[in-house]
Amino acid sequence: MTTVIIPARNEQYLQKTIENVLFNADGEIEIIAICDGYWADPPIKDHPYVRIIHNTEARGQRQSINDACKIARGKFIMKLDAHCAVAKGFNTILERDCEYDMTMIPRMYNLDVLTWKPKLHKRTDYMYISSLDDEKPFRASYYGKKQPKNDKMIDDIMCCMGPCFFMHKKRFWELDGCDEEHGHWGQQGIELACKAWLSGGRLVVNKNTWFAHWFRGGGVPEGHKKGFPYPMKQAQVEKARKHSQELWLENKWHKAKRPFQFMVDKFAPPGWDIKNLENKTMNNEIKKEYYKWMISGGKMPIWMGTPIVKYPGDILKYQEVIYEKKPDVIIESGTYKGGSALFFAHIMELMGHGEVITIDIKDHDAPKHPRITHIINRATDQTNLENIKEMVKGKTVMVVLDSNHHRSHVKRELIKYQDIVTPGQYMVVEDTNYKEIGKKDGPDEAVEWFMKKTKKFKQESLGDKFLFTLNPKGWLLRQ
Repeated sequence: MTTVIIPARNEQYLQKTIENVLFNADGEIEIIAICDGYWADPPIKDHPYVRIIHNTEARGQRQSINDACKIARGKFIMKLDAHCAVAKGFNTILERDCEYDMTMIPRMYNLDVLTWKPKLHKRTDYMYISSLDDEKPFRASYYGKKQPKNDKMIDDIMCCMGPCFFMHKKRFWELDGCDEEHGHWGQQGIELACKAWLSGGRLVVNKNTWFAHWFRGGGVPEGHKKGFPYPMKQAQVEKARKHSQELWLENKWHKAKRPFQFMVDKFAPPGWDIKNLENKTMNNEIKKEYYKWMISGGKMPIWMGTPIVKYPGDILKYQEVIYEKKPDVIIESGTYKGGSALFFAHIMELMGHGEVITIDIKDHDAPKHPRITHIINRATDQTNLENIKEMVKGKTVMVVLDSNHHRSHVKRELIKYQDIVTPGQYMVVEDTNYKEIGKKDGPDEAVEWFMKKTKKFKQESLGDKFLFTLNPKGWLLRQ
């Protein structure tokens, strides 16, 4: 027998999901619904196969699954979100096909809650774990149109989303159940995948049956709610993601028989272009430590006696670009000590061509040079911008944004300076490595936003040439 565990918090479709499971199950089945911090509305109808756990205060999805599994009577357990439909006879098919070391995922469709039927054109069989360099790092990701296709009805998969899984109950506890250290929510699919593969077992898709999951942005009947049913703080999401990355990428799970690299080698997922993952993880740690070390008093690189707040490899890359592109003017927002402006001026002096305009809200007594114009003002001040446009009229212009690194400020800079950069020149957004060093709301998020809005720029990763950079994806070439 299978126990279907349905954790729910403020879910409007819980009763409908239960009815669908009861209607499509073959023979006896057990359903345990967890009302986590709320009473179901509409209420759950009495049924001999249905049991209810009510938590006065919300405990979280993982905690709810564990609580239900402790009292489950079935040989098998199936976790199901509270807004799903299942195929006829799903339970007997999964029981028949699930070997002991398998964590099994039925074929997934999108659910149309208007008809309570699967959208057959929205099918997902295969997913992968995105790399640390992805725009949305270390998450269950879709292949899109490149989804693998084959005739294997039960096939290995790297990852899943998490709304549904099936396995032997004894196996669930052998893998320590759900890891509550992740917090209330997030990274469920990553945890399932890593525990399955790293324990020596398998994560598989079973195409002989299916479930359909409602993605909350889809259409809903009039009077029903769309979107997430309860507030979720970003800090909670980040906690789960950080714990997950440390646990799996650093191989800290105490029951692992395989390293995470095994999964990368087996599935060769998009974006994992560095074969030795241990070196990749080490390099990210080096970046974090180097950044902290560099910005702590007096430890920055020195150019001709002046501190320059840049990674040495990035300094060398600037020299290559300036020599190749030969801009008439480099505009820099964020002078600080003045080391980078002086460096740019000296490179131009050696070439016998070019000048620097550097802007800062404060006068830091930066070094003077005939090729440098110092402006004390806000980089986004409109009058200041109009004056700068007059100064560079008819000239080729490169821009370096290195002032206030908060996302909202960098967005304003990108918008205001995009038309000052001339075709064939770069606009460089400094310190887009915020994700890598554990920060958020920074230049990287501003660049992601900007690149979705513009067709004027092409994003390049020039700094990768020197192993690692403080400006990943921060080199934007004007078309």
